[in-house]
Amino acid sequence: MDSRHPKTIEPFFVNSIAKSGTHLLKQLIEGIPSIKHYDSIYQGTYPLQYQKYKTILSNIPPNHFVNGHLYYSRQYMGLFNSLNLKQIFLYRDPRDIVVSYAYFFMKLKNNPTRRFFVENNYDVKGRCVALINGFECGYVSRMNINDWYRQFLGWKYANNVLPISYESLVESSKSQKKVLMNMIRFLNIENVPGYMKLTAKEMQNSVQPQKSPTYRKGKSGDWKVEFDDATKDQFKKVAGDLLIELGYEKDYNW
Repeated sequence: MDSRHPKTIEPFFVNSIAKSGTHLLKQLIEGIPSIKHYDSIYQGTYPLQYQKYKTILSNIPPNHFVNGHLYYSRQYMGLFNSLNLKQIFLYRDPRDIVVSYAYFFMKLKNNPTRRFFVENNYDVKGRCVALINGFECGYVSRMNINDWYRQFLGWKYANNVLPISYESLVESSKSQKKVLMNMIRFLNIENVPGYMKLTAKEMQNSVQPQKSPTYRKGKSGDWKVEFDDATKDQFKKVAGDLLIELGYEKDYNW
């Protein structure tokens, strides 16, 4: 363990909306010499899952973290409060999430969503529109982007949670460093300014995009390339208010 850090750092959870830069944030955190990854949890619909995840979250050792995608609920909020477990919550412009998923599913063999896209002969824009509106057939179903995204959104406003936008991590090195400094303070990893800057630099140096199994472009604003006017109109109808709530747009004039 790096001697400049506290001997004991309380365990914490790194939550992210899927396709929001999960692997980037994980690599940044693993760049802290005194921190190690413990386990991952990815929420589904199985009723016994809560007990399994409760056991994992309740047993994270000091100087370790768990990461994953966890929907917001009063049950999990109560668990986090009872454990006094801090959480970093990563979110992203939902338009870019749509684009990311439109490419991601096509890489997965024998995936029901990919099958749905192929059987309907969807190009990229067709896949984006389907992901915006949601879809259902005999073998697969998916919520529209607004309903799906809002399953996570409660964490952004919860106590003991540090919300971070993906855009702030990739906008520039300066922007990323500012976010990392806030993270270091939030987790009580270091409080000496000089050491905080050194730790932030170590975190930045730990990033290796090629090691992410889901990495594609790693930039923000890709939706501007993939969305045409019709796609934009579909998104505004389904999730225009969501963009305004998140601060990505001020109104519907985009």
